[in-house]
Amino acid sequence: MKRVLILLLAALTLAGCAKSVDSSAQASADSATYDESQRVEPTEEAVTEPPTEPPTEPPSLDELAQQKYDRILSSELDTEFDVIDNVEPLGQLNGMQAGCEALALTAALNHFGYGLDIDDIVDDYLVYGNDFVTGYVGDPHRFYDGAGIYPPGMLTTIWNFIDGNDAALYPFDTTGLELHDLYKFIHAGCPVLIWTTYDRSRPYIEQTREYEGVTYPWYDTEHCVCLHGFHLPDNEVKVADSWDNGKDDWEDASRFEDIYDEVGRFSVVLMDVSDLK
Repeated sequence: MKRVLILLLAALTLAGCAKSVDSSAQASADSATYDESQRVEPTEEAVTEPPTEPPTEPPSLDELAQQKYDRILSSELDTEFDVIDNVEPLGQLNGMQAGCEALALTAALNHFGYGLDIDDIVDDYLVYGNDFVTGYVGDPHRFYDGAGIYPPGMLTTIWNFIDGNDAALYPFDTTGLELHDLYKFIHAGCPVLIWTTYDRSRPYIEQTREYEGVTYPWYDTEHCVCLHGFHLPDNEVKVADSWDNGKDDWEDASRFEDIYDEVGRFSVVLMDVSDLK
């Protein structure tokens, strides 16, 4: 009897353990099922695209020419001697007695191969006006009937030529630059128009005009030439000068610079921009 009771107790105990195990397993299963239902799947992060840069316009010819000008002016002059070839003066006494500015420009343009005659600039491109700053006053064909024109008007004249001939050239008003700085442009192949006097005599100022903050003097020996060479060891400059029947000579650089400074340092550089187009 005692043995039967012991067996019954053992059976009940085993049944309880089994139930406990089953309950624990079910709880574990329920817990696992709960965790799965609560899990949040990771989502891909949004890819941020870099901002799109607007397309850039290529630099204009004006910008490229200005960059080239700035490079030349800021450079060091690394030579003591240079000459721009094929700059030939046209004599102003052969029918262009008061047209020195137009003839200096003609000499510069012909260096670039345009083959202009003595009348071409004054007849087709020269800008005329009622002052000597922005337009030519009078008749350049006659000595006592013509006056002259300064860099602002000459730039307009040069642009008239460029536009009329689709010329790959670009003018710069270099008024105020020292003569030594202008040598840098000659070294770069750019002829320079210089305002000076006949025979480099001392200027006698008769009147002045103000234009855009610059004072322009009028003097009785007003003259314009084309500077196209320098030789530092000999202290000389090469000048194509239309005075008289025209001459292309080396002359004393110190004297030339003195008159250039005294007049007011007026000049125009003519730059080839065919490499920029």
